[in-house]
Amino acid sequence: MPSAIKDIRVQPLDHGPKSNVDFGASVHGIDLNNLTDADFDIIHEALHKHKLLVFKEQPQMLTPQNQYGLTRRFDPDETTGGFAHGVDPFLTSHNGVDIFGLPFRPAVPVQPQVHILGRGEVPENHYQFPPGFKVKGIDHREFHLPPHMSAEEREAGKSRFYQWHFDGSLYNIPPPRVGCLLAVRTPKGPDVRVQWDDGTGTEMAIAPGATAMVAGSRALELLTPELREVVYNSKIEYAPHCFEWMSTAHSTRLGHSIETEGLEKPLDKLKPWTKDKICTYPMVWKNPVTGEDSLQIHGQGAFKLFLKSSPDGEETVIDDLGEVRAYMHKLMRPVFEPNNIYAHKHEEQDVILWYNRALWHSITEFPESYGPRIMHQCNVAASDHPVAARPIPS
Repeated sequence: MPSAIKDIRVQPLDHGPKSNVDFGASVHGIDLNNLTDADFDIIHEALHKHKLLVFKEQPQMLTPQNQYGLTRRFDPDETTGGFAHGVDPFLTSHNGVDIFGLPFRPAVPVQPQVHILGRGEVPENHYQFPPGFKVKGIDHREFHLPPHMSAEEREAGKSRFYQWHFDGSLYNIPPPRVGCLLAVRTPKGPDVRVQWDDGTGTEMAIAPGATAMVAGSRALELLTPELREVVYNSKIEYAPHCFEWMSTAHSTRLGHSIETEGLEKPLDKLKPWTKDKICTYPMVWKNPVTGEDSLQIHGQGAFKLFLKSSPDGEETVIDDLGEVRAYMHKLMRPVFEPNNIYAHKHEEQDVILWYNRALWHSITEFPESYGPRIMHQCNVAASDHPVAARPIPS
């Protein structure tokens, strides 16, 4: 008998008539644990078209090995297979098995490019982790500018965007092409209300533990024509070891930039770095399959701006951090309105895959009483650094 023909369906997500979100699709009929070359061809085309794919109805939980295999296939020229943020430090050991990573991002021993994110206790006998092992959750009180939300407000369902970003170390290592999240355990409870806390009074109801996303193409579209020309011709230099550099500073309450208080870790106190490994990226990146352009900028890591209003125009260098951040705010803030944001509600055993070079995302907080949020995340350093959507003369 001939083999059965798969019923594979890629359906664009319905965001409703009041939404400006134009990305995302659900995928049915592909078993990611038994991925074929034909399946991957469909995924590759669909991901670049829709930028976010949600894989529904997985027969079994995606294994870390297969999650890594799926993620790595998007970059066949990448040979090291390394984690996008570099080598993990030693964390703990159990039954002779060393576990690497950070308390909020431990690596899965059987596939160390896959990390556990979220908050709370991992399931019993979970990939060689010790009994009762808990993942330390993110907490805006440890990073955001005061005043913070009280414990009572948080338990009542108030939330924040923790950090708007695309994945990448922003130093030496090229940012991943794709990101992949598997929902192992999800919090259970009513929607939370995300607070902008930037003086505008803006808020948004989302599912607890949702991953919020915006499209860089929409951010680009919202700029004035004059600003759009600038970003097409301009570059950002990111701080060396920028996450260590910003670790002693405060994020804005919206999670898109750093407050200029002089609290950044001095450059001579960072772990060793060299100028040749500093990342300087164009502001606008092109989708290699669809040709769509996206404003891809990381407001928190920005250290210096090289601004030009035309290819042959005079370059203005901005190296005052306050001015850098004010300019980044001008570019980023317009897209942060509820009708431009998709907050993905994770359902256990579902997998989401996104094009990391076209979307920005942020984790969101939820009440501790809602239970654990345990996610497997995989992103792999790319073989190439991003190039400008239009050539920028040196």
